[in-house]
Amino acid sequence: MNTMSFTHDAPNESERIAVLVAHGGTLFAWFLAPLLVYLVHRHDSRYVEFQALQSLLWSVAGTLTAIATCGVAIPVFLAWHLYAAWRISNGESYEYPVVGDFARGLLS
Repeated sequence: MNTMSFTHDAPNESERIAVLVAHGGTLFAWFLAPLLVYLVHRHDSRYVEFQALQSLLWSVAGTLTAIATCGVAIPVFLAWHLYAAWRISNGESYEYPVVGDFARGLLS
């Protein structure tokens, strides 16, 4: 694992695409997109590793909340994924509430 920080100002193009897939891919593959990005890129970039892990954790949180609310929460969690993808596509970094800190703790 390299020493790159979890968030940095200028991810390269391949990092940005991987992170877009992790966040935006949840529209088509709820768990699969962030899981695959995490598994494929976790040793290449701490930035991608962190972004994919928090997207995966947000999907888990969304699933558990959706079960508790009979599916009502799904659009809310999906919108949050898409918002994260939009922020990344604009060259900004993004951290989900609660799970961002949890992901940071897991990777430290």
